[in-house]
Amino acid sequence: MKVLVVYESTTGRTKAMAEAICKGVQEAGKEYDLIRAREFSTVEGYCAFALGCSTRMKRPLPKVRQILGELENLDGLPVTAFGSYGWSGEAPDIIANKLRELGGTFVGEKPLRVKEHPREDDIEACIKLGRELASHCS
Repeated sequence: MKVLVVYESTTGRTKAMAEAICKGVQEAGKEYDLIRAREFSTVEGYCAFALGCSTRMKRPLPKVRQILGELENLDGLPVTAFGSYGWSGEAPDIIANKLRELGGTFVGEKPLRVKEHPREDDIEACIKLGRELASHCS
C-alpha cells in the first residue's frame, strides 16, 4: 500500500513541503504517490493521506476546497494537513479540521505550517511527518 500526498501550490513552497514528506515516506521504506490537487480522484487503496496547499484570502486554494467538498467518510484513514503561507496561514488548519470531521485519524501533533519558503528545519519536519505517515502502512 502507498501513501497519497496531494498538494496545490502557487509559488512552489507547498510543493517543496510535499516532496519532503514523500522523502520521509521513502526513507521509511514505503511507497507514495505525489500528485497535484487537480489530478486527485480518490483516497481508496491508500494507507495514509496528506493534503496541503498554501493559504489565499484566509482559506485553502480552490482545488483543495473542491477535494474537501467531495471527500466522503475517511473511516479512520491516517491523514495530515500541511501548507505554506505568507500572511495568515489558515489553510492547513481548515484542511485538518475537515479531514477529522470526515473521520480521518490525524497524524502529527498539529497541521504542518511553514511561513514563506521552507527552510532546512522545516524540510526536516516534513520528512519526519512523512516517516510518521509511513508508519501507519503495513
